[in-house]
Amino acid sequence: MISTAEQQRLITAISTLVSESIAKVLPCPSSEAAARGADAVSAFFALYPRRPLSDNRGGSGFNDSLWLFVLARAIAPRLIIESGTHKGHSAWLFRKACPDAAVHSFDIAPERLSYREPGVEYHTHDWSETDFGEVDPATSLIFFDDHISHAARIREAHERGFRLLLLDDNFPAHNLYATGGPPVPTLAMITDPELAFDSEITWFRKGKTYSYHYCEADVADARSLVADFVVLPELANLTRFPAGSALTFVRLAG
Repeated sequence: MISTAEQQRLITAISTLVSESIAKVLPCPSSEAAARGADAVSAFFALYPRRPLSDNRGGSGFNDSLWLFVLARAIAPRLIIESGTHKGHSAWLFRKACPDAAVHSFDIAPERLSYREPGVEYHTHDWSETDFGEVDPATSLIFFDDHISHAARIREAHERGFRLLLLDDNFPAHNLYATGGPPVPTLAMITDPELAFDSEITWFRKGKTYSYHYCEADVADARSLVADFVVLPELANLTRFPAGSALTFVRLAG
């Protein structure tokens, strides 16, 4: 814990960085982005100490949690979908960020769920098997944190009319060791002009060797479906909490 004055200094520094990203994500005038950013960051700092799960190892830490909260609040979707419930922390965040939104959380391993947030609908199958009713998919938000190929998830979301995504673990080919079971090919790999097809990528993690063959068939049309994206800035230098997971906002083509 820190004093109120020092916490406000930290909030101000983070808000400046957050506002720049909000202006790109919405997009909106810098003055509006600054106001939204400051309000959302302040709300997050007030909320986070009341989180129901003090231990969310394997899930979103402080820095990624902040991004999830402030972007959801800035976008204000009527429907939020997350693929990868884990312990339940991020579903709680989304519900608090957007209390009027319908929140659906999916995980095929429900035994890890430790907390159920009232108002969230939890599912134990893949997100693609659910009909979300009359809500406009183009203004809805999907958070993919499930270690499934980003290329596959981009294709699935676009086909169903969704346009706003958050992708976790968006590491380039030379950083795949940073997480267990990376969602290859990641968006960073898909959009890397120097990464040649038929490349054999090998990495090491916790004493094990992994490899992935990057081929054109895996990417298919995923690259062409991405209108733009924003790799959200790392907050670790400001917060001194462990680095996040290269969380990335993606807008798909119409």
